[in-house]
Amino acid sequence: MSRFRTFSDALKEKYGEKVYKVPIALARTCPNRDGLISDEGCIFCGSIGAGYEKKADVPVKEQLLEGISHIGPKYKAKKFIAYFLNFTNTYMPLDVFEKSMEEACQVEGIVALDISTRPDCINDAYLEVLDRIRQTYHVDITVELGLQSANAHTLAILNRCHTVAEFIDAALHIGRYGFGLCTHIIADLPWDDRLDVVEAAKLVSVLPVTEVKLHSLFVVKGTRLAEEFEAGRVRLLPLDEYIHRVVLFLAYVRPDIVMQRIVGRAAGENILKVNGGEPWWVVRDMIDAEMEQKNIYQGTMCRYINGPAVRQFAPAEEK
Repeated sequence: MSRFRTFSDALKEKYGEKVYKVPIALARTCPNRDGLISDEGCIFCGSIGAGYEKKADVPVKEQLLEGISHIGPKYKAKKFIAYFLNFTNTYMPLDVFEKSMEEACQVEGIVALDISTRPDCINDAYLEVLDRIRQTYHVDITVELGLQSANAHTLAILNRCHTVAEFIDAALHIGRYGFGLCTHIIADLPWDDRLDVVEAAKLVSVLPVTEVKLHSLFVVKGTRLAEEFEAGRVRLLPLDEYIHRVVLFLAYVRPDIVMQRIVGRAAGENILKVNGGEPWWVVRDMIDAEMEQKNIYQGTMCRYINGPAVRQFAPAEEK
């Protein structure tokens, strides 16, 4: 039995069977890349985003059908999540956004939409569209937000061009609609310390976050981070520190939050460094081993919610 709440188990509980994500690329960009707020992008973000741009001009329905035709027979899957993955998927005209979401829902087997975006690209008008789509097509909705760090100084170094405040605002707006909310955290940022990791765990736990993706810092060729790394101006933390920080995060995070991942999966010639050079499954096993050695379960240290200092005075049912 896992010591943390896994994504695969959560999907099985909800849908009664395995469910697989099918990635979709839209022909869009990001306000942090096109000059609206910056033309540099995040220092770790490559020019090809998540690597699916070659599909961006293919209609959403066609992308999904192609993905399902591969994934379905391979895993005997019947239910799928349409995953709008690349760049910022709410950064587009409202009518274009609505059309893209609706097109995904019209594919047989789609039970949910997963939309990846930025905290400063969450607006009630777009959430209203998603709410109408949820009711019309009877699909679940999850919004993914990159936070990466709970430290405003680190966010500035990363050139995220938003602070923690924008993330909190976006999370609260999404929570009012009852959508799933997945937050991305980079656990081994060299500008963060362990206290920042604990703060990130606490931050997502007191907000309506339902899922978290943890991963190591990717160094991708052609990025400003890669330039700094190769020049020796940025040094990555050792793998054992990443392991320690992930376990620390899991100890403090709310126990019901689903951990979509605890280690990044990256391959290909564009990746200079990630996970200390180890395969993702080796890192996962190291995390499992440390949790077992220290007898830590997800939420072991989650004792800070709902006014712990006055629980001694609260009625028994509220303690």
